[in-house]
Amino acid sequence: MLNLVCEPDTGPLRRILRDFISGAPDGPTIPELKRYALLETVYEPGKVIDAVRQLRDAGAVATEPRAINTKTRVHLAATPPAPSPSAEQGALW
Repeated sequence: MLNLVCEPDTGPLRRILRDFISGAPDGPTIPELKRYALLETVYEPGKVIDAVRQLRDAGAVATEPRAINTKTRVHLAATPPAPSPSAEQGALW
């Protein structure tokens, strides 16, 4: 039996877009990401918004403004500072 999948796995697209976003200091717009997907990947540009939404929900990127439209810029999310060990933890060891 042949199992056909109508929706492709967008995990690789998310990784590709994240790498592209990291190389753009001002943060690309959604149309720029769609053009990149069209010309440089096997994914259709329509998958970009879903991929960006998933990246944002996972905390990997931030969108400005939050609502995703043609004027939205996408930046890598600020990485939270590494938690420092508490005084209590040091006292235990």
